[in-house]
Amino acid sequence: MDAAHPEGHTERINNAEPADHTRASACDDFAGQACSSDQAGAAVHASSADLVRFSVAVPEDLLAAFDEQTARRGTGANRSEAIRDLMRAALVKDELRTPTAQVIGSLTMIYDHHTGDLTRQLDEIQHDYTAEIVSTMHVHLDHHNCLEILAVRGRGERVYELADKLLGLRGVHHGELTCAATGASLER
Repeated sequence: MDAAHPEGHTERINNAEPADHTRASACDDFAGQACSSDQAGAAVHASSADLVRFSVAVPEDLLAAFDEQTARRGTGANRSEAIRDLMRAALVKDELRTPTAQVIGSLTMIYDHHTGDLTRQLDEIQHDYTAEIVSTMHVHLDHHNCLEILAVRGRGERVYELADKLLGLRGVHHGELTCAATGASLER
């Protein structure tokens, strides 16, 4: 076991001269589906950056479900790319917690517009965050309930503050803020 990585073995893959065992297993991303060494070499050479191979122990049923989901995604995604996507998503999510991070996203709310002065409170709060609210869409779901979607952009601190204020109001039945980084840090 590697002292720097107590969870398992890591191996640097040099794109210039991958070892044969690296080539042979580089395409072995879908539960036993092997590929030719030419395909494996292409998979290793797909990126100009050096790659690092590491091992992860997971229950077999979890791996099978993950492989099925990865296959459904299409677009030629393989297990390695799916795991890289998950790693990027985790890094972005963590970055969004930085108060000065620039974020974009949507805030979705379902609320009963007949609840007290909820409509006035929603409007007041939104007017305090005009710099962060890019656009809104309002849909009448039934006689009482409305769906409102806000496109938001700005410092993470302000966007999360806006979401907390709106979603905390009495009469808001459900809501969710979904944010992404503006893309500047996603060049991995």
